[in-house]
Amino acid sequence: MIIAVGSWRGTGATTAALLAATCLAATAEQGAWLLEADPAGGVLAGRMQWPTHAIGGLERVAFPSERGTVTEAFEAVTTAVGGLRIVGAPADPFRAFACHQPRMPWVPSLRDLAGPVVVDVGTLRAGTPVGPVLAQADVVVLVSSPEISAAVSAAEWLQAGGRVSPADPVLPESKARLAFVASPGGIAFQRGTLLSELGDQCVGWLPWEPATVDLVHRGAAVTDRRLRRSALIAAVDQMVGTLTRQQGARQ
Repeated sequence: MIIAVGSWRGTGATTAALLAATCLAATAEQGAWLLEADPAGGVLAGRMQWPTHAIGGLERVAFPSERGTVTEAFEAVTTAVGGLRIVGAPADPFRAFACHQPRMPWVPSLRDLAGPVVVDVGTLRAGTPVGPVLAQADVVVLVSSPEISAAVSAAEWLQAGGRVSPADPVLPESKARLAFVASPGGIAFQRGTLLSELGDQCVGWLPWEPATVDLVHRGAAVTDRRLRRSALIAAVDQMVGTLTRQQGARQ
């Protein structure tokens, strides 16, 4: 299964993608993959304190210096965190954007990776180059704040089939979903209101837990005793379970 995770108004796509992949890695027999494909540039290397050689692996897949398959290229640039294999984007936005105009097309090969794949596609705006990733994904999760204006515009994005400009491809209704990160700030909808209005189109309500995110950035797996009582981890695990069941029902 391929899950693309994007944000609306800059809210939490990378964090949600990391947490989703971490939860999937805990249950998938072959582990899970996280690809940081945000065309605005990667941030995981800094947050997770990777060594220099691990930074910008997606660029080396998109523009290989050696012969080989795309799958082999992914394996070669992977940063392993427990059962999770991470491929980061270059921090420089121009180089990160160029990864979506590659010399070696890598998007079709996502199907060849062993285990579920989560792709962080960053903030979805008109002209974003991540269309091929969205087309390849089994499900696209748009992460938004429950703040009123953000939630309304996110719901309108869903109703418009993921289009923010006439040039954007239309996402099938069965593919697009919403998840909300209950971060502080602004006047927000209540959880019950959004869940009632959106029904199955809303697959997650994620509480704000900076301490949990910090632990995952430092490499903690969901089996870590410090995360066992985390409401955020429980909510993300429930979200990926819902996505997995919905995907199974469609097949």
